[in-house]
Amino acid sequence: MKTRRTRQLATIHEIVATAHDHPTAEQVCDRARRRVPRISLGTVYRNLQKLEEQQQVRVVHLHDRPTRYDGMLQEHDHFLCERCGMVADLAQSREARPNWSRLYRAGYRVRAQALTFYGLCPQCRRSEERPSRAGRDSAHQQD
Repeated sequence: MKTRRTRQLATIHEIVATAHDHPTAEQVCDRARRRVPRISLGTVYRNLQKLEEQQQVRVVHLHDRPTRYDGMLQEHDHFLCERCGMVADLAQSREARPNWSRLYRAGYRVRAQALTFYGLCPQCRRSEERPSRAGRDSAHQQD
């Protein structure tokens, strides 16, 4: 069955494909409304699901956070900043990958793999270090 290419579907695909911030469905909807003012969140969800089924977008599940959508179709990993919520694409590391052939021999059928690193992005790490340094410097001045 051929899927009809609607204006809404094309808009949603373009938004996700050109985004570098891995938007949530709500963020996609907000951006889509700038071009298609009457688009509903339900329409966005349905079209994101179609795009995923057609393998035109990837779904990024991040532990207990809202689902994000990714336009980069090549296999890659992610980094999630636990403070600001920024999601960054990372090139895959062969060292961090399990041995897929061992999984196949054990009877598993692997469709995809996702590796996510959690921590602080450089900007949040710098802002976290500033107050502690200032506190240490003032403490040292009192000695």
